[in-house]
Formats: sequence, structure tokens, C-alpha cells
Amino acid sequence: MNNNNALIDSHVHFFTTEDLTALGADLPYALPDANPLTEYLALLASNGLKPVLLNNVHLSILPDSANVFSSFEELARLQVAHPGKYDHVRLVGTIKADPEYANEQRLGHRQVVGIRIVLHDAPPQSVAADAYSTTAWMALYERLAPHQHVHVYAQSAETNLRVLRQIPPRVRVVIDHLGTCHAHEGAHAPAFLALLDAARERGNVWFKGPGYRTAIEIAQVVPFVSRIVDALGADKLLLQASDAPHVGADSHGNGYSDLFDPVGVFDFVRQLANAASECCNATADDLLHGAAPIVFPNQ
Repeated sequence: MNNNNALIDSHVHFFTTEDLTALGADLPYALPDANPLTEYLALLASNGLKPVLLNNVHLSILPDSANVFSSFEELARLQVAHPGKYDHVRLVGTIKADPEYANEQRLGHRQVVGIRIVLHDAPPQSVAADAYSTTAWMALYERLAPHQHVHVYAQSAETNLRVLRQIPPRVRVVIDHLGTCHAHEGAHAPAFLALLDAARERGNVWFKGPGYRTAIEIAQVVPFVSRIVDALGADKLLLQASDAPHVGADSHGNGYSDLFDPVGVFDFVRQLANAASECCNATADDLLHGAAPIVFPNQ
């Protein structure tokens, strides 16, 4: 893999078996395997990969983001126990977007970079006109620091759009999985184009990868990447992400965890970036991680 010294994972979930013990049976996907930070770093190291930035994103099946804060402590312990070995790793976190949970104290943690709204396959009509613009939500947006963002995940482009329109224009937003998991609708689908138009009008919206949830075939994902770059510029795209431990399945029922591991995903996004760069006015590295300093600025 090229340019390893700039390797980032803009979307990964670190949690332990203990974090899963209190979960019920009614889950949106099969119970994932634990993905502790220490084991993840060991896996990458064994393949010659040294990430410089990791974003531990709220896992939707967990009731809170205690695992995110635990990972901060885990890395700190590793850095003390192994001087020099992990000093290159910067770990940040995105916590649960809930007006009660995301309080001033949690948002005030120096490693918290944002909050995550998770809607999975929620249809557009399920998003009420004031679902994310109530008094409580507006107070939450006010608590966000200028460098923090709202991370939105919905499989439908129109659902993403309905949420985006309710978030105050001054708030930075990151749209998950290239804005759509419905590759069959095409990169010229009206809802997807409307989402890009709204993002361009705001000027503070970024789209992130890894792209395999849009489609596992790179040729099917490239048009979406190209459309985002054409509409917003390469500085509004961040492809390099693993989304480990790869929960859920594609439209054909293929389990993502059977198709990918973190190392394989980094190969996937590199191939995607290489292919997209041939039809975009941007290098593969621009598409992979060029926007990282803007999305995850040092504070």
C-alpha cells in the first residue's frame, strides 16, 4: 500500500466483548465480533501498516459511547507501556448524537470530534419535519465546538438530505458512506443530486468512505465518487476508512465481515481512489485522506 505514513481510519469501531454483554436480541444486524484497539493495531502492524489517525465512531447497537472514552484510555496505557511504539497514533472519537447523552462534559473531551446520528435503512418519510430541530436538538448543536461535526448515517440519500436540512447551516456535517447505499439508483438519482446540491450550498459538508456499503464492486462506486468531486471538490471527500468490524450485509445478502477485514478494506479504498482519480481532477491520496486535517483538526 502506498503512502503508509499518511494512513488514517476515518471510521472504525473499537469495543470489547464486555461492551456487548448487555445487548438484547433485537439488533439491526448480527452481533459483531469484538474489535479492541490493541488487537486492531497489532493486525495492521503485522501487515506493515502504521495509522497516524483513528476515529472511533459510535456503534449503533451500544446504548452509549462509553467504549469510545475507554479506547482513549486504552491508547494512553499503550503509549505509557510501550514508549515510542504508539506515539505516532492520534485517536479521536465520535459519540452518540443524543441531546441528553452528548452533554457539555462529554463534548468537552479534547478527543471528541463529533456526534453520530444513525438511521440505517429508515425511509425518508420516517424523518419528521422537526425530528432533528427541536429545542433539545438545537441546544445540542449549540454545545458543539467549531471544530466538531454531526456525522449522519442513512442508507437512503433522501433520508440523509432530510436530516441535513434540519441541521443549522453553521454546523459542520459528515455524511456517511458516500451519501447512499443504493448504488442501483445510480449516481444521477434526483435525491443524490439534491443531497450534493444542499451540501454545496452549505459549504461545510464532507462525504466519507469506505464506499463498500454503496457497492462492493469498485466500478459501481466510482461514479458516486466522481459526482461528489465534481460537485464539491476533492477536499470534501474522505475515502480512507475501514468501518471495522464490517457489520451487516450487502444487497445480495453477502456479509461484509466475510468479504473484508481492515487490511482488505484499505486495499479496497486504495483501488477505489486510484480508479476514481483517473476521472477526477485529484490524486488518489487527495481522495483517500486529503481532507483529514480539515475534518479532524488538531485542537
